[in-house]
Amino acid sequence: MQNEDAGYKMNDMKGAASSNEYRELEEQFSTAVSQVGASVWIYDFKDKSLSIKGSGAARFGLAPVETNIPESFIERGFVHPDDVEKFRKLYARIHEGAKTAMETIRWRSSNDSDYWWEKICYTTVFDKDGRPYHAIGSFMDVSAEKSLEQKYQDEVSFQNSDVSPNLMVKVRSNITQDLIESYIAKRNVAIATEGTPYTQAVEHLAQTGLTMEQQQCIRATLDRKRVLKAFAAGETHYTVEYQRKRRDGTAIWVNTIVNSYQNPETNDVMSFMYTYDINREKIMQTIVGRLVDLEHEFIAVVEVKTQRVFLFTQNTAGIAVHMQENDIYGPACDQVISSLVVEEKLAECLPKFRLEAVVAALEENDTYVLSYPVREADGRTGYRKWTYAYLDDTKTAIFYTRSDITALFVEQEMQQQALRSALLAAEQANAAKSDFLSRMSHEIRTPMNAIIGMSAIAAQSLGDDEQVADCISKIGISSRFLLSLINDILDMSRIESGKVLLKNEKIPFEEFISGVNSICYTQAHAKNVDYENIVDPGMEDYYIGDAMKLQQVIINIISNAVKFTQEGGRVVLGVRQIKKTKNDAVLRFTVNDTGCGISEEFLPHLFEPFAQEHIGATAMYGGTGLGLAICKNIVDMMDGRINVRSIVGIGSEFTVEVKLGITEENKRRYAKRPHHNFTDLKALVVDDDVIICEHAVITLKEIGIKSEWVDSGRKAVNRVREKWEKKESYDLILVDWKMPDMDGIETARQIRRIVGPDVTIIIMTAYDWASIEHEAKAAGVNMLMNKPMFKSSLISAFEKVFYEKELKTEHMPTEDFDFTGKRVLLAEDHPLNTEVATRLLLHEGFLVETAENGLRAMELFANSPVGYYDAILMDIRMPQMDGLQAACNIRHWHKDDAKTIPIIAMTANAFEDDIEKSKAAGMNAHLAKPIEPKLLFETLYKFIYADEDRDD
Repeated sequence: MQNEDAGYKMNDMKGAASSNEYRELEEQFSTAVSQVGASVWIYDFKDKSLSIKGSGAARFGLAPVETNIPESFIERGFVHPDDVEKFRKLYARIHEGAKTAMETIRWRSSNDSDYWWEKICYTTVFDKDGRPYHAIGSFMDVSAEKSLEQKYQDEVSFQNSDVSPNLMVKVRSNITQDLIESYIAKRNVAIATEGTPYTQAVEHLAQTGLTMEQQQCIRATLDRKRVLKAFAAGETHYTVEYQRKRRDGTAIWVNTIVNSYQNPETNDVMSFMYTYDINREKIMQTIVGRLVDLEHEFIAVVEVKTQRVFLFTQNTAGIAVHMQENDIYGPACDQVISSLVVEEKLAECLPKFRLEAVVAALEENDTYVLSYPVREADGRTGYRKWTYAYLDDTKTAIFYTRSDITALFVEQEMQQQALRSALLAAEQANAAKSDFLSRMSHEIRTPMNAIIGMSAIAAQSLGDDEQVADCISKIGISSRFLLSLINDILDMSRIESGKVLLKNEKIPFEEFISGVNSICYTQAHAKNVDYENIVDPGMEDYYIGDAMKLQQVIINIISNAVKFTQEGGRVVLGVRQIKKTKNDAVLRFTVNDTGCGISEEFLPHLFEPFAQEHIGATAMYGGTGLGLAICKNIVDMMDGRINVRSIVGIGSEFTVEVKLGITEENKRRYAKRPHHNFTDLKALVVDDDVIICEHAVITLKEIGIKSEWVDSGRKAVNRVREKWEKKESYDLILVDWKMPDMDGIETARQIRRIVGPDVTIIIMTAYDWASIEHEAKAAGVNMLMNKPMFKSSLISAFEKVFYEKELKTEHMPTEDFDFTGKRVLLAEDHPLNTEVATRLLLHEGFLVETAENGLRAMELFANSPVGYYDAILMDIRMPQMDGLQAACNIRHWHKDDAKTIPIIAMTANAFEDDIEKSKAAGMNAHLAKPIEPKLLFETLYKFIYADEDRDD
């Protein structure tokens, strides 16, 4: 007994030693299995117990240690009855000394009534004597895989059993192996056989499509690479509808349905394809779509080639159709028309119903309509309308209807009679109103022109929030003016009686002048009259008064000036503050024109209602004759005065002086110093109008900028060149856009060639500059501004330019750039730009790969390893896919570096809204063309070495 006990102790020690040796292996296995979502089970051969590691016990509703395995699990109903024997054999195999054992069974926990699939894998651990010691196993939920296997088997069964009468073809393909495994076709439409390559079968199928567009759709949808890629992304079901050509030259609509699965035995991707005849359903859908709300007695379709008729609906309450399914159109139509149309119209109408006549008519128009009187069943005369149209773009079939229009014909006759009576009454009323309405045309059309124009611009600028907002603002100004104008005209008697009250509200003066100009520029431009607005630099930012009434006066006078000025003439609005006290100020508005002038005899009557100097002036110039009378009354109410000087054939000058209140806000506004100190800046003003130049110099002086001016672009270029040769330069150059000989853009271009990028060039214009934005930027212009220039506008513009320059100069590396070994992807569609950029990048050590459009750039990035590219340079305007869309797609791509790789816009789209769009698309920076190499490399250095700099 002692020896026997000693033997047991020795075995126990050996077992203990073995346990120590294998404990680390067990722990490693447990950790590895748990990381893939499985539960770890350790089976003890000695006492048939099972230890469950981690959260497995809770998941299965078991204790951490279970005994009497496997019988206790079977007795408690955890194992599906059909899988009990498999479960017992699993443990029998490991007891017999199997190194590994695996089985898939259905299992449920103590808390569940439903079974799920579990994959059980055991690995046997032996002691030093080769006896089984432990079995380490895992339970893994494979219900999803089993479900897919079951679906695959169900699909196989379905394909073998599907006998739908509309089924034309059913195919089983191994997409991975590019092989047709099963091909069954009905109706003699086979295009492949078993063993045919899948890609070849797809091409044959595509060629059966009726149109090139449909053929391309089939190729794109069933393309082998696309199917594999889509399956990997989770797309397992797709359909394609198309018209399939038949051997007799006709076509039918079919629907091809594809379901994709993975073969559980081979892991190959399989597709199950079914093609169904949906021709009749498609025709019915098309007819319903084309004949919504159309009342008809019947609807029929005739095939152009065979002339076979398909009758779809018939209203039995109407006249009989006398046409049956599959009748031939020609004979059947002749019979129906001959028995229906009144005899006197029969010879005329029969040729028009011939199919060749219908086809010829449909070549010219989308529909062909015939209307004729017919004999009703009760002997009365009625009216019918036949409508013909092609069923679809293939022009292989025509659908046609017949409608009863008797009631409509009678109603139209009554309406025409009523219209004739109403027309006579309207003509009599219009005769009395025509004179007044023609005179109102001028006053109403002036703001309406601005409203319509700005509406069109806004519609063209969708997506450009700043431009749309500007248009809406101008529309609002013009709309309010129009409403005020109409009210004033209708209430002329109230104005003369003094019952109209003036408003007392704050007037933002820059906005007020912009509102006047937005209306008057448009009118002057339409007549090819040069309009200029000169505002004295000493104006306040805000006044108190009735902005709408004052604007009405000024616009009315300017509109008259434009109206009476011939094409090529000039109208100038001058504004200045001539007097200021503690509480108010007197403003003088002067309107000069080079128009026809006003005679001395008529001047005393100028402000009388409906006054016109010449007989026929209304017909020549338009206007009601009320405008100046209203202006005079409004100015008088404002405690102001209005004067006129004029010389016939030379022009006129209107002077309006009004008293407005001033605000304390002006004092607070001017007390605020600008963010930047402009005292060391030098500026050059370039404008062909000397007065504007002088006013601009005064305005610049008031904000601390020393400036001088020249009156032509050529002089400006020469002046800049002279200073540059003396190693001197201007900091700011303000250039008018519209100048004779050399315009502002060409002036800016030549100046930029001389001074390089450091000088700020600003284009000033009184016109809408949206159309010249890209050209101006390409010429080297930094910014565009509206005229007239106000101090607040200039300060804001200068601060913006200098702030952007400061951003560009911040954190610039001082050392030489070294990009050796760094790889950049250059997306650029212009070959010359690609060549230039490539050479620059290669010179600094870059490895360069190019893409001719955004789609290609996205493909190169998607197919490259993580970290392969260090940066992407992306043009914005490119074919197939622009840079914004490409950048957005890259940012959403499922790669580790998709969200971190630097993407830099390198484009001619360089204005503020373009920068915002590039940021929204996920780009890191925005560089404007022409590209400055130094700025390009500084930007690349900043983003490529950003992580390394932070680590340092």
